[in-house]
Amino acid sequence: MTEISTLMGSPFVRVKLVTFVHFIFIANAMLTYTWPTAFLFYNILFIISLMWTIHCKESTDAVHTAVLIDACSIVFDLICIISFYYPINGWALAFSIINLICRPFSALLLHREFTERGGTMTTGTIFPTTQQRTYQDIDRPTQPVPTNNQGPNVASIF
Repeated sequence: MTEISTLMGSPFVRVKLVTFVHFIFIANAMLTYTWPTAFLFYNILFIISLMWTIHCKESTDAVHTAVLIDACSIVFDLICIISFYYPINGWALAFSIINLICRPFSALLLHREFTERGGTMTTGTIFPTTQQRTYQDIDRPTQPVPTNNQGPNVASIF
C-alpha cells in the first residue's frame, strides 16, 4: 500500500494516470454515433490540456486549464448523457458514465498537482481584476527625462 501512495505522490505519475484513464474511457465512450460533436470537442480539449500539463512540467497555467475543463466537463457530461441517451449502444453509455464518475477524482488529483506546482485557486485567476499589476513593460522602456528645457547640448557630443 505504501508503494501506491509513494507512486501517487509523484507529480508526473498523477497527471499521466489521469490522462491514461480518461483517454481509455473517452475512446470507448466515442464508439457510438449518438453523441453530439460538443462531446467530442470538450473531451479533445481536455486531453490536449492534459498533454500540455505533461509537457510543461512546471507550468501552473497548463494544470489550471486542465482543472477548469475537467470541472466544466462534469456538467457537460451530465447534459450529454441525459439529453442524448440512446439505449442501443450500452457500451458507449457505460463508459461515458464511468468517465463522469471518475471526473471529480481526477479534478482533485489535478488540483493537488496545481497546488504542488505553486498555483493558488482564487477568483482572480478565473476572473482577472482591473488592478494594475507590477510588471516591466518591454515595449516602452523607461528613459530618463531631461530636467532642463534647453534642448540637447550638441557641443557635449564632440
